[in-house]
Amino acid sequence: MGLLAAFLTAAPGIALGQRADTQVSLQTRAERSGFLETSSYADVETFTDAVASSSSRIHKTYFGYTQEGRPLPLLVFGKVAGATPAEVLAAGGTRVFVQANIHAGEVCGKEAMLMLLRDLSVGRFARWADSLVVLVAPIYNADGNERVLLTNRGLQNGPTGGMGQRPNAMGLDLNRDHMKLDSPEARSLVGLFDDYDPHVIVDLHTTNGTHHGYHVTYAPPLHPNTPSTIDSYLRDRWLPTVTERIMEKDGWAYYHYGNVPRRGERGWYTFDHRPR
Repeated sequence: MGLLAAFLTAAPGIALGQRADTQVSLQTRAERSGFLETSSYADVETFTDAVASSSSRIHKTYFGYTQEGRPLPLLVFGKVAGATPAEVLAAGGTRVFVQANIHAGEVCGKEAMLMLLRDLSVGRFARWADSLVVLVAPIYNADGNERVLLTNRGLQNGPTGGMGQRPNAMGLDLNRDHMKLDSPEARSLVGLFDDYDPHVIVDLHTTNGTHHGYHVTYAPPLHPNTPSTIDSYLRDRWLPTVTERIMEKDGWAYYHYGNVPRRGERGWYTFDHRPR
């Protein structure tokens, strides 16, 4: 339970380039710009190269390619000899995969994962390595990330310098391509799942402009064919425990994901059950 809570709270508590116990000079583009801009693909590559070279517990590799040929970076943290599937599987422990930027305009997860990797590189959350191997794909929709416009997500609260677009270079929503696998990105992701066999998968998004009282919202699978044991464990044990512990520790409110509609019947609406 503490793992997911730590992921969800790592980014908000990070000061600009500095930890209370360690001076950190490496900053994301978001931090350098006062959160007016978001990281480009080149920024992510430079940043992740730096954290991987600074820590013996962080290894960098790639798990596939985008439609336009950009390699998709994967960072591996833990007591592992390297980042290959064989090395990760040999390490044992619980394998946790976190992906960000599946919708490239929703930049919060991308920036948070870069900050988390920096934290891990300087020894924060070091105890995670005792039982976990954490795999981070910080910029899954890398092609969409580069198509920055001020108007890509007009209702989203920043970054005011613009953000990438929702679909990939083919015009496909990668969060709707898990059935047909038309995109090279989705096929690369399936290959990662086959090779690394993660036990836990966390997919990071940003809300579509709704202002609400929750610091973070979450969602378990909504498809009725989800195995009931997974669904009940998330709904009845994991997510309630995270919610309670974060409230006790930080006074922050977490809740199930939803948006407030701007037209039609008033309510709190989550996404539907279509395959994603």
